[in-house]
Amino acid sequence: MPRFVILFFVIFVTFSTSFGFAEDAREIMRNLIDRDDGTTELTRIRLSTCRYKKEGKRVVCVETPRTKILEGVRKDWGPRGKDHKTITMVLDPPGERGIGFLQYDYEKWGKETDQWIYLSAMGKVKRIISGNENEPKTGSFFGSEISYEDMEAHHLEDYTYTILASETYQKRPCWVIESIPIPEHARRSNYSKIVDWVDKERFLVLKSILYNRQGKKVKRVTARKPELINGIWFVRYVLISNLITRRMTVMIFEAVALNIPIEDEFLTQRTLTDGAFRESTLKRLRLYLK
Repeated sequence: MPRFVILFFVIFVTFSTSFGFAEDAREIMRNLIDRDDGTTELTRIRLSTCRYKKEGKRVVCVETPRTKILEGVRKDWGPRGKDHKTITMVLDPPGERGIGFLQYDYEKWGKETDQWIYLSAMGKVKRIISGNENEPKTGSFFGSEISYEDMEAHHLEDYTYTILASETYQKRPCWVIESIPIPEHARRSNYSKIVDWVDKERFLVLKSILYNRQGKKVKRVTARKPELINGIWFVRYVLISNLITRRMTVMIFEAVALNIPIEDEFLTQRTLTDGAFRESTLKRLRLYLK
């Protein structure tokens, strides 16, 4: 589905928006979107959110973090295996256990991501939608600094791309690539621009700066601790900082299993509402976690 210290950009071309460089940037982003991330995925996630402040070079919480333990399952589907179904359930704290989130992403350009939230206390599945087709979605993923829009897969055609610079970040050679939403997508997005630091060798996004509709920096997303799992690069640690509210969310992938057998029926609303079905399936799948 992720996927997010301000540096001085060294612009290495005079006309960075020229046809050749724009095409190169688009191809880089195509390779990023199409990189191998496995056909299925099971994860156990620690999600912690708090208000923060800076102490020297460190960012620290100024309150006790609100922490949730989540379990996530993804499976690729569709005629080319480019569509994705993802379900995420709350395991802890006990009072929120059973709350779930279901998402379907589609390869077809123009087809919007489907999202549902299940509130176990109410026993209802609610579809997440925007006010109308020309407005972005509001709300956050389990009360974190990750928005529902952040969870959606990106379509290559939704943006125009420009290489801003080539520089080293986290001791890795990176392209710095600016993505501007086309007008059709901009009407449905909370962001007017995204700048990504893309690892040239591993095609991982190591940092993203997201700009709100007023053109101000609103979020910084930093990815750390990449690990090679069954030949696939997987990031274990993601920090999302809201630069306006001064709140941050840390997402730690405590356990991961890739390319394991997952039945299609599990990625449906039945898993949200049928606790016995969900737990019997997850009990088998958890044997793959490491």
